[in-house]
This record gives sequence, structure tokens and C-alpha cells, in this order.
Amino acid sequence: MTTLIPPPGPDRHRAIVSEVALLWAAHHPGPFPDVPFDDRHDLAYLDFTMSGCVMAYLSNDGVPSPGDAEEVLRDCLPKLRAAVALLARSAEYREGLRVFRGLLAMAELILADGA
Repeated sequence: MTTLIPPPGPDRHRAIVSEVALLWAAHHPGPFPDVPFDDRHDLAYLDFTMSGCVMAYLSNDGVPSPGDAEEVLRDCLPKLRAAVALLARSAEYREGLRVFRGLLAMAELILADGA
């Protein structure tokens, strides 16, 4: 899954916020997915951290929360990519893969919005 980031223009910000909101709606209602037992704690913490960043971004109409939110998102990117790679290894974790691909897409979009 490749995140499509809208090109520069007057509607770019609104397009990114809308896409993040759609991805969040698809992510938010579900329970935490099945993931490898040994990685469950780290992945749950990553999900929790990303959820806070996304909720703050959406509740502030696309403005990252004050402080080091961008740094937190940048720190999450390699962890999200590693989670996607880990979960892609087994069809058993298909739902976890969907969830973490969505989180990765949201992180990329939010960071691109601030660029």
C-alpha cells in the first residue's frame, strides 16, 4: 500500500485531513488485531501512540498537537514500517497488517501535511 499524497495546491491540506479522517474511521472501531505474541506489547504501544497523534491532528482540524508531535510521528515511521514488514510475513496476521498499514499511511500523510 502506497500513500498517495496530494500535490501542492490550495486544497492540499483539506485533502490530507479528509484522507486521514477516512483512514481513522476505518481503523478506530475495531479491537486490537491478532499479532505475534512476542511483539504484542510493542505493537499495542505503537498503536496507542499513533492513535493519540491522529486524534490530536483531527481534533485540531489538521494541525499537529503542540510540542513534539512531529518528532513522535517521525519516530513512529520506522517502527510502523517494521510492523508492516513483520505482519506481512504471515496470512495469520492479515487484520493486523491492514491496521498497521493504515497507521503508516496516516503518519505519512500527517507528516506530509506539515512539509
